[in-house]
Amino acid sequence: MKAGDVLIGQKAEDSWSVVKILAIDEWPDNSQVFHCMFYEPSPGRPTAETIESLNVVAWHAPMAAQAYRSGWEVLCSTAVRDRELGGFHEYLKLTDFSRYATATSQDMRSLVSQANELYRRACALGEAGERQSAIDLYTRAIDTFPLFYEAIDNRAFTYMELGDFAAALRGFEESLRVNPIGNAAFFSRGECLMKLGLLDKATAAFKEGAARFPEHRDLYVRFLTQSRMKAQGPSASSDLSSSEKGDHAANGSRQANPWWKFWRR
Repeated sequence: MKAGDVLIGQKAEDSWSVVKILAIDEWPDNSQVFHCMFYEPSPGRPTAETIESLNVVAWHAPMAAQAYRSGWEVLCSTAVRDRELGGFHEYLKLTDFSRYATATSQDMRSLVSQANELYRRACALGEAGERQSAIDLYTRAIDTFPLFYEAIDNRAFTYMELGDFAAALRGFEESLRVNPIGNAAFFSRGECLMKLGLLDKATAAFKEGAARFPEHRDLYVRFLTQSRMKAQGPSASSDLSSSEKGDHAANGSRQANPWWKFWRR
C-alpha cells in the first residue's frame, strides 16, 4: 500500500468504510503508520466514481498499518491533493514542527522568528495593562509555533490577572503537555485549582510539586498547607498568617504587580 491509495472494507451488509492514505511513516522495527483521511460510510460497495460524492468525516488520524492488512482492499489510487492535507499538516505542526515546516514549504527559523516577535509585542501590551490585546498576540504566537510554552504560560498568567482562573488552568495544562518539566506551569496550575475551589486536586498538585521541584519545595509546601487549611473550612484558614496564605497583596507595593509575575519569562 502507498500514499494515495483508497482502501475499502465492508463492515456490515449495507455499510462500507472508506479510507484514503495521505502519507506513510516507516519505523525502525519495520512497522508502518498510515496517515489517513476518513470518508463517511458508503451504503453500497464504493467505486472510484462514487467516493467523490462521499463527505469527509475526519481529515486526519494516524493508524497502525497492520489494522488494514486484513478485511480491506485497495479500491483505487489517486493523487493526494493539497486540500486533503490540512489535517495532516496540523498534526505535524503539533508533533514534528520541523517536518511541518518542510511539508508546507516554510522556513522554520522564519516561523520561530515571527512567533518571537509576536511574543515580545504581547509582553509589552501586558505590561501596559492591555491584557486582552496581549492574550490575542500570545495566541497568534502559539498558533505560529505551538511548542512555544513560554507564550502559553504568559497567556495563562494574563488570564490569571483577569481573574479567569478556568482559562488559566487550561493554559497551564496545555503548557505541561508541551513541556512536562515546566515548574512555573506546574505550580500555577495548583494555584488555579485552589482559586477554583478544587482543593483536593490543588493539594495533590502542590504535594507532587514539592517532590518534583525540590529547589522550590518551600513555596510548594506553603501552598500545600494553605490548600489543606482551606479544605478544613474558613476557621482553619483564618488561623494562617499572611505569609502562609501567600497573601502578597497585603504589601501595597505588590498590588500593581501580582505575585505570579515572579514566574514571567
